[in-house]
Amino acid sequence: MDSNSWERVKEILTAALKLEASERQAFVREQCRDNPALANGVLELLANDRRTADDPFERPPQLQGADLGLVHTTDSEQVDLFDDLTTGARIGDYTIIDRIGEGGMGQVFLARDPGLRRRVALKCLLSSTDAGIDRARILEEAIAAAAISHTNVATVYHVVEQGERAFIVMEYVEGETLAVKLRRARLPMEAVVDIGRQLAAALNAAHLKGVVHRDIKPSNIQIAIDGSVKVLDFGVARTTRVVSSAASGATTTAGSPRDARAGPIGNPGTPPYMSPEQLCGDAVDERSDLFSLGVVLFEMATGRRPFAGTEQPDIIAAQESGAGRAETVDARVPAPLANAIARALELDVTRRFQSAAEVAVALEAVAKTLSPESSDRRDLVFRWAARIAVGVPLVILALGAIGWFKTTVFNYNFGRTGPFARFGVESWREYLGWGLVGLGSKSLVMTVIAVIVASARGVLRASEAIGPIGRLGRTVRRAGRNLVSALGLDKSATLAQVFAGVGILMIIGLGWHHADLINAWIVSFNSAPIEMLLPMRESAPARGSYQAELSVVTLGLLFGLYKVGQLRRREGARDGKIPIVALFAVTVATILMNEAPYRSFNYRDFERADLAGAHCYVIGESGDEVLVLCPGSAPPRNRAVSRDDPNLKRLGTFENVFRGVRPNRP
Repeated sequence: MDSNSWERVKEILTAALKLEASERQAFVREQCRDNPALANGVLELLANDRRTADDPFERPPQLQGADLGLVHTTDSEQVDLFDDLTTGARIGDYTIIDRIGEGGMGQVFLARDPGLRRRVALKCLLSSTDAGIDRARILEEAIAAAAISHTNVATVYHVVEQGERAFIVMEYVEGETLAVKLRRARLPMEAVVDIGRQLAAALNAAHLKGVVHRDIKPSNIQIAIDGSVKVLDFGVARTTRVVSSAASGATTTAGSPRDARAGPIGNPGTPPYMSPEQLCGDAVDERSDLFSLGVVLFEMATGRRPFAGTEQPDIIAAQESGAGRAETVDARVPAPLANAIARALELDVTRRFQSAAEVAVALEAVAKTLSPESSDRRDLVFRWAARIAVGVPLVILALGAIGWFKTTVFNYNFGRTGPFARFGVESWREYLGWGLVGLGSKSLVMTVIAVIVASARGVLRASEAIGPIGRLGRTVRRAGRNLVSALGLDKSATLAQVFAGVGILMIIGLGWHHADLINAWIVSFNSAPIEMLLPMRESAPARGSYQAELSVVTLGLLFGLYKVGQLRRREGARDGKIPIVALFAVTVATILMNEAPYRSFNYRDFERADLAGAHCYVIGESGDEVLVLCPGSAPPRNRAVSRDDPNLKRLGTFENVFRGVRPNRP
């Protein structure tokens, strides 16, 4: 194949297979009238290998060099373009052992690395001088693959240039392709899930490096002897700047949507495994790879591809009709696996899995359903036992700390400090109780808000079934993703910084708006000017709005922590912890601001008492003494009084202590 690629061969071959056998030769000769060698190669494929008719896009393993255009073919002779690369030939420091693979653009050789005493694979494209192929392509492939370091991606060691040729030196993986394995036998469901998980891990590693493979298919997946999976052939991959959506975590590739090596459909790849956006020549991102992975999963699980056809129009029409569910094709497919495959094959990219990490999580859940029940039960027990062993003490400690903090603020607010501290002593059980009190109501407020938001999202999603609204919704979501990408909110550290910054601004705003109320609960009733205590009176409504507003802010910050955690898991990040710690600290600050005045706001009814005719309240008892607060008196307002003091008259009724707070009048 001199100046044409394997993509051109597939195009002609597909069209020829639709014709009667008697018409094929004339058709091929007409299509290749300027290239007799290409015509001979296509005709030889048609004549020599019947499996090509079943799948012209998968190269049968037994085809020889002439079948793939690796020789110049004329009516009288065949010239092998690689006839000099025989056993024992040297390529740089490597010694060729054998030819092990052939493709439309070159060959793969098994070679020996004498320095490290290992076997390697050498991939070589046709000479750019002989074939008119841009030699930079093999360098681009090497760069794309070398950017990824993962156990499920064949490792690229380096590139060797010799004469007019360039060779990629890569890891040699002994085994067979998934295409060969599928032709030989159906796979058990456990193997389908295991291979799918390894492919998801490989794609996640690639996507995190900004590499979109764009040609995931069985013939590019090598199954090693030990069952491990290696993703091969990044020849049409694209190394791009990847940006992501804060709403979905999905990344999209920046740059031109079309490729310089694109075929007639605009994007390179193998049509039966392409996503709708790739088939239409639109810009693709990593979610296109996830669609291709869904096709491979469907094929592994059912024995056939989800969409019939081999040409672009036929496949597009089949995709629009829907793939059908895998369990309807083969009842052996478990429902959880069928659900995962169906989501990967969503035509709308926003409804598809948004990252390979999500696919891995879904397949992990499927794997658990396929494992023995006893093992699942035992693992579940161990997992929950560990969570309980760690979580329960932490929860008790946190509730006790919150209760202690509430009590400390309450004691200061009512002057149960200094010489009156003995009246505010409480046990750790009481601290724990105060930690629990009040959390329920705030949790209810936050739950109601979350339900309202979720319901609104559900209504919007449902309304998208209406044509114009659906188009508008998709447009708005795309615009939102683009905005998020432009702001760089695809990174966990950046998103944490934004949420922390907004949280700090909200705290400052609430502090300014409720300054009088905050001043009222952070001062001591015993010594503060009476005017500072006025916002705590029953007639002042700010207490409820203060706590409701802080509950909303806290809910937003907790959501931010959740999204940051999601992004961080997808990134596999180890650094960038300072912004996340800052966000956590701001969230804790809002919780404490909400909880600190809880007792002063809601538990301020005390027993009425008269002390020498003054309007007072009993706010604490210790031994033979009681602590009496007289709001209408001048500071200090607290007095420790003996229980049998004749001037003390306890009335046995309870009321809000701030009812006795009156503004000073001139």
